[in-house]
Amino acid sequence: MISVEDLKKSLKKYNYEILTDGDDEVALRAIESANIWLLAKLEQAGCEVSSKIFNAIIEKRALYELYSYAESEEVARDKKEDALELLKSVIANKGNVEDKPSKKPCVFIKGD
Repeated sequence: MISVEDLKKSLKKYNYEILTDGDDEVALRAIESANIWLLAKLEQAGCEVSSKIFNAIIEKRALYELYSYAESEEVARDKKEDALELLKSVIANKGNVEDKPSKKPCVFIKGD
């Protein structure tokens, strides 16, 4: 899973301050929410992925959570779509990842 520091590196300093109100706990909650979301989607699809891809999806989804928290819905939507696109490529399901499980199995490989 990514850290608060990883998330900070993916944003400009002033954006991070605005999105989190200067509170790292907000970023931590966004990361935890993103992690739960991704684990649920992977379980639904019967998938596992490399930790590198897992972290990339978590980062995009955590950014979505932060922008959504800050009520910047247009940017939040873009980040959500980025996370979904990565997820779709992992589970090889070009349909709606939100509702349909993949017919192809995949695996989460720790230690990448």
